Amino acid sequence: MTRTHPTRTVVLTLPWPPSVNRIWRAILGRIVLSESARKYGVKLANALPTGPVDPLRGRLFVTMLMCPPMSLKNRAHDIANREKCLIDGLTKQRVWVDDSQIDMMLIARGAPCDAGRVEMLIQEMPE
Repeated sequence: MTRTHPTRTVVLTLPWPPSVNRIWRAILGRIVLSESARKYGVKLANALPTGPVDPLRGRLFVTMLMCPPMSLKNRAHDIANREKCLIDGLTKQRVWVDDSQIDMMLIARGAPCDAGRVEMLIQEMPE
């Protein structure tokens, strides 16, 4: 008899992340997290459900719909360089144990909206 373990799915609506080009700064010869990345970390934490955290532990499939802010509506922007700060923030917030659990990631461009947002679906993959 084969036993399957139940898989979990998490659906999140998260704030629009800063570009990877704005995450790190060199200050006095040291590389540090930028002010915009630190502020984003706070916004991200506030957007997550509260209560006891039981991080996802299995292999993960992550889907992101990147809906940029209206300020980017008519400007070229790269959606692929925005996932780093978001993924690192979710690791810090213990949504999963480590981002190395992600086996597949799909990033899609969505319609611009207000301040921007990311619609995220995280699925544990069956063993």
